[in-house]
Amino acid sequence: MARKKIIGWGKNSNKETINGSSTTYDDIVLNSASLSVEEGEEHEAQIEGGEAEARKKDPDKYILESERRIDDPSEVNDVLGFTEEVDSIEVEPQEVGAVGVTLINPSRHVTVTYDTTDGLKAKYTYKTKDATDSNGKLTDITFQKKVSNASYSEVTSTTGKNPKNEGWYIKNGNVYIPSLDTTPQTGVTYYSRG
Repeated sequence: MARKKIIGWGKNSNKETINGSSTTYDDIVLNSASLSVEEGEEHEAQIEGGEAEARKKDPDKYILESERRIDDPSEVNDVLGFTEEVDSIEVEPQEVGAVGVTLINPSRHVTVTYDTTDGLKAKYTYKTKDATDSNGKLTDITFQKKVSNASYSEVTSTTGKNPKNEGWYIKNGNVYIPSLDTTPQTGVTYYSRG
């Protein structure tokens, strides 16, 4: 199976939930967290003579790896080895605008490693199980962009103003983006950042 790194984080925290109880790890080794994909296997139905009649590809699986600095192996003795099911693992990046990820019901494997740069570490590896909905869309992974803690309030009077020059924002889903409008547009709600 081919693996391809698609996302990496500089500084992040991980929030792990098992049996409804959550633990947040803020001691993730810098640049150790990465998300890679294990591409689904392709199946080919052949007709007589070896010609391909149809192809089907299994869903992809995602692998999240990260390392925590620990002082003693006893800190992770109760979680070492393989755990079949974790409720979720959520990676929250520290940089505004970075993409976070949540894996739903992955398996987890924990080992203890050591190197001369970072010392004693617990290596966490989570793997999704390629759960899909009836349309074949993966349901065990979600992505979310980290937004700042700034507050936004709706602009009530836009008459005669230039939204771009005023520094107003428009909302796109859950994300506020700077408006490029030079005159207020009908049906558009503008926000000021506080």
